[in-house]
Amino acid sequence: MATDLSASFNEQYISINTKLKKRFLRKPNISEATNEFIALAIQCEHSEQPSFAGQTYIGAAKCEASAGNFLGEAEQHLAAARQFMKAEKKLAALKFDSPDRENLEAAIGCYMWALVKYPEKSPLRTSILLELAEGLVDLNYKNEALVYYEEAVESIEDKTMKLMCLRNMFNLLLDCDKYEQALDTANQICDSNFHIPEGILTEIQVCRILLVLLVSPDEDTKSESLKQLLEHLLNDEESDSIPFNTDLRLKLQSIIISSSARDQPALISVAADTKQHLTLRQKDLLQTLVLQNKPE
Repeated sequence: MATDLSASFNEQYISINTKLKKRFLRKPNISEATNEFIALAIQCEHSEQPSFAGQTYIGAAKCEASAGNFLGEAEQHLAAARQFMKAEKKLAALKFDSPDRENLEAAIGCYMWALVKYPEKSPLRTSILLELAEGLVDLNYKNEALVYYEEAVESIEDKTMKLMCLRNMFNLLLDCDKYEQALDTANQICDSNFHIPEGILTEIQVCRILLVLLVSPDEDTKSESLKQLLEHLLNDEESDSIPFNTDLRLKLQSIIISSSARDQPALISVAADTKQHLTLRQKDLLQTLVLQNKPE
């Protein structure tokens, strides 16, 4: 049945493609071919054949390019990218190995083709980068996704959207164990002039404390806000930058002191009492810190 479908697809694709060839004294009808490619792509989508649909949307994109409709070309490449990404996720869901990543590489290529057709500051470029990054995360290519998240962050001007994107990138850096970059990103968030909701600020600040203990940056490389955070916490000073409840504040103080003294038993004890206040990622950071503090 799959062979029959493939044969039917090839016949229809070739038939449409043939119409684009120049004939004597007659120009090809590009508009008609575009519409037929799109109709065939939709037919493939309904038949749950995303890879075929992707190929056909590329055919439509080439037609749009021939007609000089570059935004239409971008739209069709984007449609193709989504179908190729869907095909790759379908293979992943079925636990099929895809060593050459044929569908994924096609998706990335189509996303990039669509990207360059939009103006540099267009929000659509940001949306494309974020969509690609999120697709890669879904497929567990998190390190690769970071590249597109970083590019997206640079293109965002809206403060709220930039904050959300930086936070997602920060969490992804934690997932990839890139602690130095994660600390730099957390500093960037806290040193910005964004309005940061209290819940997000608490989450980021707890992570900064754990990260600075893990990374141990030189004193002269610490940001001023990071120095103040540690100073206010250890001196038990009230500050808007540390919206912690009393219990969490005391636990974090104990973690800093235990870690600085490389007292693993004390750190293990306080960690057990602190985990109830932490997110999953923060628990992972704390566990890594405990392991890092093994006696030499």
